[in-house]
Amino acid sequence: MTARKKKPPKDDRLRPWDDRPISYERWVKHKDRIMASTRAGSRPEEWWAYEKQMPQPCDLGDERITLFEMAELTETELAELMPEWREEYEKANEPNFGYCTGDGWLRGEAAKRTIRKLAEPPADYGAAAGKTNGADRID
Repeated sequence: MTARKKKPPKDDRLRPWDDRPISYERWVKHKDRIMASTRAGSRPEEWWAYEKQMPQPCDLGDERITLFEMAELTETELAELMPEWREEYEKANEPNFGYCTGDGWLRGEAAKRTIRKLAEPPADYGAAAGKTNGADRID
């Protein structure tokens, strides 16, 4: 018995087993279909690579925040994500809110302060991003 040879596909649309990222040419040709199948608050790695020339954030939460800050979320995505974000906000404002640090749990105000601190950009963020306080401005 001889093994059958696989026939090449008749088109070049994206398949789940294809290596990623796909080529720029395939991205341009199929991006509408690919984007339509992407969940709210996420973009395929080709979008990040070819449209924004930046690495895709590590996890979905970081990706959603990045897209929000970049004003890249559509009205439909915002309508889907806002109730979930509101629910998380409400949980964080409950009296017994807790946050696991990996070494143990913080509760109440201590947990809220830790979350706020984690949300703040690092002290050197402005310099690293090319932003300054204006003191180096030359008029």
